[in-house]
Amino acid sequence: MPGDIDHELIAKSLQGNEKAFRDLIGRHHGAAYAVIRGILGDSDEGEDVLQQVYIKIHRGLPSFRGEARFSTWVYQIARNEALNAAKRRRFETTPIEDVVLAAPETTSPERAYGQRELGERMEAAMARLDESHRLALELRYMGDRSYHEIAEMMQIPLGTVKTYIHRGKAQLKEILEREAAPGRPHEEGRAT
Repeated sequence: MPGDIDHELIAKSLQGNEKAFRDLIGRHHGAAYAVIRGILGDSDEGEDVLQQVYIKIHRGLPSFRGEARFSTWVYQIARNEALNAAKRRRFETTPIEDVVLAAPETTSPERAYGQRELGERMEAAMARLDESHRLALELRYMGDRSYHEIAEMMQIPLGTVKTYIHRGKAQLKEILEREAAPGRPHEEGRAT
């Protein structure tokens, strides 16, 4: 069971085994990053917050009681750190032009441009989602978490997770379709 592996790694980490701690962090990196990215959206700031999360986990590990799953504890730390960072930056924003997804080096320049443009559109659309929908989507598709894990981490019922993901995907589709449509002429305004 995943929890057993976590408890084993926690015990070894508490005995000073740094490799066990790195393995423990590695198991939960994707979910922690997804939570942070879901709240902040900015990858540079997200990396800084992620480092703070790792420090808090390392320092707080001796006080982890195991009453909840370790993944839930990591989620709470990541969420709190991301929310604190969001409060600190207040109205500072990163222009969407600065957000670039790396394209594979083997692609043509046209394809790389198309992938970057799609990434920018997706990033902008994700930023417009409700926080709960965005977090659920980020945990599912970037954090590679199951619906059950997301429910536990977000401390919401399983049905609510499914609803958030379904509605989030529907909102994303609607936003992306609406943004793709502005270049088309409106049928109502055309003369016959």
